[in-house]
Amino acid sequence: MLAPLLALAANPALAHAIVVASEPKAQEVVTTPSLNIDIRFNSRIDAGRSRLLLLIPKSANSPSVILPLEGGETDALRATALNLENGSYELLWQTLSVDGHITRGVIPFEVKR
Repeated sequence: MLAPLLALAANPALAHAIVVASEPKAQEVVTTPSLNIDIRFNSRIDAGRSRLLLLIPKSANSPSVILPLEGGETDALRATALNLENGSYELLWQTLSVDGHITRGVIPFEVKR
């Protein structure tokens, strides 16, 4: 009888990092050449072992850019992308949550200036 209660109590500690908000939002149309990126999670993350990659439209010379992360947050990935041209982009994120699991995701967005 006690084992199921203990299992339920342990579940919140084992939750993976899940995106609760992002800037840009998925499928958002951005109208400026620079973008402040902010991806917020439901739990603490290890930003030092996290990555943020910007996939650039196929018409560009460079297919992807690793964005340097800005520090200071324990539940968010922040970065800045500059000189964005018109086209469809994807933010590929990867983070290590405090439960030791790697979580990955994609946030597609478009630039139309």
